[in-house]
Amino acid sequence: MPGDATALSRGVVRDLLYQGFQARFLAGGAAKSAGMPFGVDIRTVAMARAMRHSSDGKGDLCSAGHLAPGPMLAFGATPLEFLRQLGRKGTAPAAARSGGRSWTDLRRGLIGWDGPPGTMTQVLAGVALAFAQRGQDRAALVFEEFAATETGGWHEGMNFAAAQAAPLVVVLDAARGAGDAGEGAADAIARGYGVDAATVSREAYPELFRTVADARRRAVQGRGPSLIAMLPRDQDDPWALHDAFVAWARDEAGVGRGEVKAIERAASAGVDHAFHRLDKEPEAAADDALVPVCTHDVPQPAWTRRTPPEPGWRATAEPQGFHDVR
Repeated sequence: MPGDATALSRGVVRDLLYQGFQARFLAGGAAKSAGMPFGVDIRTVAMARAMRHSSDGKGDLCSAGHLAPGPMLAFGATPLEFLRQLGRKGTAPAAARSGGRSWTDLRRGLIGWDGPPGTMTQVLAGVALAFAQRGQDRAALVFEEFAATETGGWHEGMNFAAAQAAPLVVVLDAARGAGDAGEGAADAIARGYGVDAATVSREAYPELFRTVADARRRAVQGRGPSLIAMLPRDQDDPWALHDAFVAWARDEAGVGRGEVKAIERAASAGVDHAFHRLDKEPEAAADDALVPVCTHDVPQPAWTRRTPPEPGWRATAEPQGFHDVR
């Protein structure tokens, strides 16, 4: 472990233990459920936990991409919510309107997408710029597969974020779509856009945490985005990093053996409850997918259609019922 590993607060250590156990039990339970297998890259739990979290919509924003549920657990999602979404249940956070593993909950800082690679880097670049323009202590984190770098959209988003010094942290999963490129390609891309770069592989939790925390700090200080390449992990023992962290927390971080066991039991009980509940959850109703997305707010015309196009223009009319914004 690095010498400054104790920089992790006791609360963060407990969170990482709990969320790591949740991820492990979710993956193990899903492997036994027909049609619901998925892998978990345990490194993403520590990386996502390094961001600033909130439940009131004022924290950082994260797009977990294909690497859910690790980042989503770190941002406060529950195992039951994840399983409902994965199983496309009627009680899922996105009901019948979204597939994939992720969903959007802006209060907790989650933004979901099940579309082509590269798209969310564009979206999060714009979000990050809005944070900076408002003077907010907020940043955006996006997980993408390396194949996203083969799309024009990803490069447009990265170029935009770099040019605007937007507070954006991009993690590229080199286990998907990197081919023979790997670390060297990520460094070359970062140099091309003039952004900070880092590489993570089999580092311990505290080092993974620190890498992302440092990138976030630079970003919110106005020093621009960072690109982090996450090299393939040890396939022979995918839980080795979590086991090492558990041992470190127990033996060096002051989290007693009894407390670690209690955290493990709580995580196990929660995941078991989620799987038990899932069998009783209703399927999504077909009509749910056809329900319009509505808002009470008065739609605002684009700035090109305002008369006159004054800065700070706001609609003054009272809402007249629902407005379909599809």
